[in-house]
Amino acid sequence: MPLAVRPPPDPTSREEADLNRAAALVGLTAGLLAGAAATGGMLAASELLGQASIAETLAERIVPAIPIEVIVRMTATFGSAAKHMLFGSVLAGQVLVAMGLGLALSTGRPGTTLAVVGGTAAAVALILLPLLGAGLGGATTRAGAGATCFSLALTAGLYLLGYSVVGGWLRSLGTPLMDQDPGGRRSVLRVALLTIGASSTGAAAFRWLTERASPAGGVLPALAAPLEGISALIPGSASGLQGVLATGVPGISPEITSNEAFYQVSKNVVRDPDVNVDRWRLEVVGAVDRPFSLTYDQMRALPATNEYVTLQCVGNPVGGSLIGHADWRGVPVRSLLQQAGVRPGAIDVVFHAADDYTSSLPIAKAIAPGTMLAYEMNSEVLPQGHGFPARLLIPDVLGFKNVKWVTRIEVVDYSFLGYWEERGWANVPSWKTMSRIDVPRAQETLLPGRNYVGGIAAAEERGISRVEVSIDCGSSWNPAVVKSPLGPYSWVLWLYEWDAGTPSPTQDHG
Repeated sequence: MPLAVRPPPDPTSREEADLNRAAALVGLTAGLLAGAAATGGMLAASELLGQASIAETLAERIVPAIPIEVIVRMTATFGSAAKHMLFGSVLAGQVLVAMGLGLALSTGRPGTTLAVVGGTAAAVALILLPLLGAGLGGATTRAGAGATCFSLALTAGLYLLGYSVVGGWLRSLGTPLMDQDPGGRRSVLRVALLTIGASSTGAAAFRWLTERASPAGGVLPALAAPLEGISALIPGSASGLQGVLATGVPGISPEITSNEAFYQVSKNVVRDPDVNVDRWRLEVVGAVDRPFSLTYDQMRALPATNEYVTLQCVGNPVGGSLIGHADWRGVPVRSLLQQAGVRPGAIDVVFHAADDYTSSLPIAKAIAPGTMLAYEMNSEVLPQGHGFPARLLIPDVLGFKNVKWVTRIEVVDYSFLGYWEERGWANVPSWKTMSRIDVPRAQETLLPGRNYVGGIAAAEERGISRVEVSIDCGSSWNPAVVKSPLGPYSWVLWLYEWDAGTPSPTQDHG
């Protein structure tokens, strides 16, 4: 019986396979390091120039493609970190693409690096951005085509430079790497350390940039005293509780939320507009008889009104901190529309913002009492993060309708769907009655004796007539002391005395 004899392995084939593996390793590593360096350079240039990077533009254009339910859930769960997670994912995707390019270049024909990287950048500008609704080269974005293409070209150029330098250095180590001698292992160790260093630097740069981005959430008030010490501060009578509510209870939200503690939310992933007030103009246009524009000083010179108004984010979870109450001053939208002369047949008033955000109100809601273009918050100039120079303020309507950084008011003769409305959100989303327990905190350990449950409640212009607290899982309800509101659109503070010898209070309250 004849025996099959295998030919000995072809040393040439084995050597070729080793060369291919080494080339792939070089390509992936060079792509990773060059991609991390290019991403860091892109972020640094964006910060220095004050312009959106290509990664920021992509992240902001991805947001509208995310289902509304996911956005609300992510905002409620992660707060400001949700934006950072999205931006970090885009940056990670950018580095992964860089690694893929490195692998493709390592196995492709020599001399194709410029064509491959340039072709990829062109595909982003001419195909990906238009598919995401950003126009050719980002023409319809806030940054515009020039800034977007500059960031894209800079990132591609830095990648080309980094890949050329790192790839050349790694290829010079090719022989010891393949022979796996001690020198080769030391080279691999150096590459690994360099990779870790580049990744750590990129992570630090990302953290620095996102920490500089606008905050996206309020905070629950800190306890100024141990909870068991509150009893000594509060007299044990209803009239005494009213007085204490007026002066403030440790752990319960102040009646007026400070500008710094007031929550901030916007569609912008990294940076909010920084409006130059000297160039800013408020335009009132559209279906009006007398269109006009105002400078900042001219707007402030108009008759103004003050209102205490509570704002709440649509993504505020039960017991959440995305709610605040402030004293606002501004120009009634009604007076602006009267000055312009609204034509018969007008249906909606559209508010345009410096960050390309839009929203609208029916005419009747736009001219309702309380609807204003606010330019002061708590007797201070409106902070940049809250919409400087001017923001829309609408009592009894959730926060996303209260457009910040307003630049144009346009009257139209059709039903207009704004940024979020065309994605399924209600056009005039009214509040639901809400309440929140601020003290005691969840999992708080209480001492026996006199203790207190307190917090906030709000229903906007419907008002709060009473707050009841259950300490027995809803079997019975007990009235709390409620402080009178500062205005028709204010939240109220409430406080209830109870004996810690009874069952612990639950989060069921109404």
